[in-house]
Amino acid sequence: MKLTQTQVLSIEEIKKIDEISKEVLEETGVKVFSTGALKIYEKAGCKVDYEKEIVKIPAKLTEKCIKSSPSEFKLYSRDRENYLDFGKNLGYCASGHNAIYILDLETMERRLSTKEEIGNFAKISDALENIQVVGVEAMPQDVFPKASILHAIDAVVNNTNKHIFYSPENINEAKASIEMLKAVIDGESLQKTPIGICQLSPISPLTWSKGTIEGVLEIAKTGLPLCFLPQPYCGVTSPITLAGTLVTNNAETLSGLVLAQLVNEGAPMIYGGAWTTFEMNKGTVLIGTPERCLLSIGGAQIAKYYNLPSHCIAFDTDSNIYDEQNGFEKIFNVIATLQSGVNLIVNAGMFSTGMTVSYEQLIVDEEIASFVYRYLKGIEVNDETLSKEVINKVGQHENYMMEPSTMKYVRLGEHASYKVSNRDVYDNWKSKGKPSITDNARKLALEIIKDHKPKQLTKSKQEKLKDIIVKFEAQYK
Repeated sequence: MKLTQTQVLSIEEIKKIDEISKEVLEETGVKVFSTGALKIYEKAGCKVDYEKEIVKIPAKLTEKCIKSSPSEFKLYSRDRENYLDFGKNLGYCASGHNAIYILDLETMERRLSTKEEIGNFAKISDALENIQVVGVEAMPQDVFPKASILHAIDAVVNNTNKHIFYSPENINEAKASIEMLKAVIDGESLQKTPIGICQLSPISPLTWSKGTIEGVLEIAKTGLPLCFLPQPYCGVTSPITLAGTLVTNNAETLSGLVLAQLVNEGAPMIYGGAWTTFEMNKGTVLIGTPERCLLSIGGAQIAKYYNLPSHCIAFDTDSNIYDEQNGFEKIFNVIATLQSGVNLIVNAGMFSTGMTVSYEQLIVDEEIASFVYRYLKGIEVNDETLSKEVINKVGQHENYMMEPSTMKYVRLGEHASYKVSNRDVYDNWKSKGKPSITDNARKLALEIIKDHKPKQLTKSKQEKLKDIIVKFEAQYK
């Protein structure tokens, strides 16, 4: 049987979190820095204080909007020839997004990332089987700053045919990104064949900035899958208790979901959480702690309660280097998050609390994913796998290496495969130069960058993307 999904909340506890969240929305409300958004809330029956810019959302309206959000939809490849069924799936893995720094291959020091390197990350992700969605690994710092996300999208879609994940910060970026995605699919409907997920985040506690909430309006109109990703810090921007942080995250997510459904009923929504704790003694944000794993599981349970697809950060570590802390924090939160039943995890390739990325880390994280996927498959027990006939045939003091069943189940993935983990005996490993897993990952990454050929966009589409970016930059120059 497969491993059972991990739970940290009882159904009674989930219902209590749901109840308190709706009471917070109805009694305390959410601050929204957009008159246009406030008017939409008000028209739907919400209480709006325009002077304080606070909207209070009735519980019945919240419940109605949750029900109108689809529980399943499809995530299309860039060429729309393939898609991922999303909503009931075992978690897909996405490469990370929106870091600032890259660990230099030669100096092993972190530095600002470039557009070319963002394209390389996308190319590596395109080649890796267990990276199903390609995120914007980092924000390129060698381009016009206000257009950084657009240059990143350009680099990604030119280097992968897989579904993409990106995060604009305001309505102007949202509009331009939509224009870019439409150019890729020849102006057709993004709601019918979405080739990307757009992630937008409120400001904890209980606040939506003008640019972000208006970005929600713009994305919701198109029907592009919209992922809400709050990031409350325990004890800073949410209560220090884990239960209180779940309520804060839930209320913020639902406030965005309500607005999006009011704009476009039935638009696809993803329930997200960038679960984060805070080290009071050092004044630092942390994402590699056991508490964030508990929050990840709890968030996935709440999403299931609402029958909504879910998303969460994972592959997370607060370590600044490749070390034992990096490894145990990552494997712990990947297992906890995937075993919770979440539908999408993001951040493969990242470390240093999400600030730094590297080619090697992306390769290693994909290998972690392959191991966890195998772990979650569990043990299949049936007449064939119990192997009575094979055992009787081989008998005593022989081996099973040439048996047809051995060949069959090697191909069927009974045992996890690996690309960069060291499995040689000591003498063989020594003869190869004593490579670390990082050495192996670096070698594989460079081979992929050199040899892998993603499906190319046409020249005309490449030019359209460039023109959109030039036009966007002209607004600010």
